[in-house]
Parts: sequence; structure tokens; C-alpha cells
Amino acid sequence: MKKLDWKEVKRFAYAGQAFIPVNVENRGDSVKLFFRSGETKLLDVQSSLFLKRLLTFFGTSISINRHRYGELVGKKQLVPIVLSYGFTIIPFNVREPVGRQSRVGWFVSREIEQFRQRSPQCTTVHLLSGHQIPVFHSRKFCIDQLKNAKWIEMCYGEIHEPHRRQWINGSAVCETVVM
Repeated sequence: MKKLDWKEVKRFAYAGQAFIPVNVENRGDSVKLFFRSGETKLLDVQSSLFLKRLLTFFGTSISINRHRYGELVGKKQLVPIVLSYGFTIIPFNVREPVGRQSRVGWFVSREIEQFRQRSPQCTTVHLLSGHQIPVFHSRKFCIDQLKNAKWIEMCYGEIHEPHRRQWINGSAVCETVVM
């Protein structure tokens, strides 16, 4: 595995729609990024490392989000993660893993256009760019995940909005310690 370049994480933060784990011949477990432009990109890193770096870029972690928001939506696994105002990623199972591989792909909630049921346990996620990605869930589960993401975004706003307003209005006090 190669080292993950931070510019790829930043690019995804600005223009990404989804990222999923994939097996690539002669490379193994990799991550596939989907962008608003319609472009896709394969990175020679595991999707779990890409997720970790994306969360670090936004100053959060999976455990913080599971703890803070998992209870709100009554889940311990597959909890949507809020990264910033209007930027929440939703987890869906996108493959059958081999060994200890991740099966979870992550979708930016605001980039989802619709869900189309293919079978009782397979749904296609349609993104605004035209990308279509199959997931191993019912359409109802997918819609519930989107509702959970919106609920978590609302709770995030309630927690952070008072602090954001202080910074915008210039009334936040910044203390420094002189040694």
C-alpha cells in the first residue's frame, strides 16, 4: 500500500460524492472515489485508512460520532458521520468482504439523488453526478439511513450553532496563556 496523499482527502472534501472499498487485480484492497464531475479515481490504500484521514481532516473520529450520535438514532453500527454543516457521510454495505476487509462504503448525503430497489436486499444509490452504486440493503433501510443523517445534521447544528455565531459575530473570547 502506498502512502495516502492529503491532497486526495482535500479533493474529496470539496468535490466528492462517495468512496467504496474495491478489490483491484495485482493491488488488492483499494478505495474508489466518486466525484461530482463524473470522474472516479482508484487509490492504492484501504478505504478504512481513507475514512480515518477524512475524519482527521475534519477533526473528528468514528468513535466520537458513534458515541455522540449513535444513541440518537438507536444504532451502534452503520452510524452516519457528520463532518461539517451540510456534510454528512452515510455508511452502506457495498460488497461481501474477503477475510477482514471492510464491506462499508461511504456516501455524502447531500449528493444522493434517489434509491432504486433491485431486489429485496439490493438497492442502487443514484448520485447527482449520474454515478450509480449498488448496496446490500433494502430501499427502506437506505431511506432510513438518509433520515438518520438528516437528524444527526440537525443535532450537530444545535450543538455547534451557538459557538459558530460567536465566531461570526466576533464575540468569541480567545484566551492565551503566557508562560
